[in-house]
Amino acid sequence: MKFLHAADLHLDTPFVGISDFSKELQAKLKASTYEAARKLFRVALEKEVDFVILAGDIFDDTDSSLKAQMFLKSEFEKLNQAGIKVLMIYGNHDYYRSNFSVIDFPDNVTIFGQNPTEETLITKDGQKVGIAGFSYYQQHISKNLVQDYPERNGVDYQIGVLHAGVGDDNYAPFKINDLLKKGYDYWALGHIHKRQILNERPMIVYPGDIQGRNQNETTPKGFYLVSVENGTTQLEFVQSSIYTWEKANLNVTTDDTVDSLIEKIQQLLNKPNVLLTLTIENAQYLDADVVKTINRNELEQQLQTLATSGILYKIYLKYNSNPQLATIDQKYWDEAEQKSINLDDIKDLDSRLYSSDVIREHIKQPDFLKHIVGLTKNTINQKYTGE
Repeated sequence: MKFLHAADLHLDTPFVGISDFSKELQAKLKASTYEAARKLFRVALEKEVDFVILAGDIFDDTDSSLKAQMFLKSEFEKLNQAGIKVLMIYGNHDYYRSNFSVIDFPDNVTIFGQNPTEETLITKDGQKVGIAGFSYYQQHISKNLVQDYPERNGVDYQIGVLHAGVGDDNYAPFKINDLLKKGYDYWALGHIHKRQILNERPMIVYPGDIQGRNQNETTPKGFYLVSVENGTTQLEFVQSSIYTWEKANLNVTTDDTVDSLIEKIQQLLNKPNVLLTLTIENAQYLDADVVKTINRNELEQQLQTLATSGILYKIYLKYNSNPQLATIDQKYWDEAEQKSINLDDIKDLDSRLYSSDVIREHIKQPDFLKHIVGLTKNTINQKYTGE
């Protein structure tokens, strides 16, 4: 038995911060989620899998475009002609509404409803497989629905499809032990864009998204080809991302000029289809005119005109600590950091902002507070450079 496990296709992702790119490159980036999905379905045909699981957020928005719907219909029809079934759920981005779709998918497609239910099928090697799941009908689900998944009953292999986060109160929260108690053979998860294997026996797997959508979604993206033979489950990661986001640091000195920076950055842009976020360390050493050139985005614009394999996405200037200030004021800074930078205070700054799904998700990231502290230190170091 073979199947593909993918999630978070996010068709029609708008991509932000690309307005300075050429119109051609902007168009290619916006098309990249479609190209990644094409590879997913092409691999399904090439590997002659039994079925494809799509674990939520197939569309980037619940108001999905006709283009995205027709694209999926066309791809699903190719799978239908090859006898490959598709089992899919909707997630928090594309949660199901009564008027959700204006087109109908082929008969090989099963879309799970609001409550956990099960579909069974027989694979080419004669295994009876049970696949259980549910779709979001609203953006947030606070209930742990794992307990409502059907019990394993008379199948050779049981799969659970779930779009959720571990302990995430807004997105069908669950604990790993909740999944283990069900006695399933494989949990096909979606929602988290980082590829993770939470457990191996049984397999509890996040494949991540199929195309990175911003500078924080680094590393190649893709999906899993899952093979089951003699009761053993094997995973093979297949890359589908057209563009890969990467981060790099560049240390500078007082001798660096605009010319030397261009030369150094060009050397970093040596990988095809890589979108690079660059942090310039020790920016306090740069001449004021060089800093102005960077802050005005002139350096970025100049690099975009040069023939490089990779693409420069952003430049960040990092002003490292002034040794004199660090010696004198470290004690007071430590005290101020503990008193002034508080996560609850940040949440209370503007209740309207915190009510935004995107902003709340960002604030709840583990490294958010660390990032805020870093930005604050950077601003202080920049202000007092040379004093």
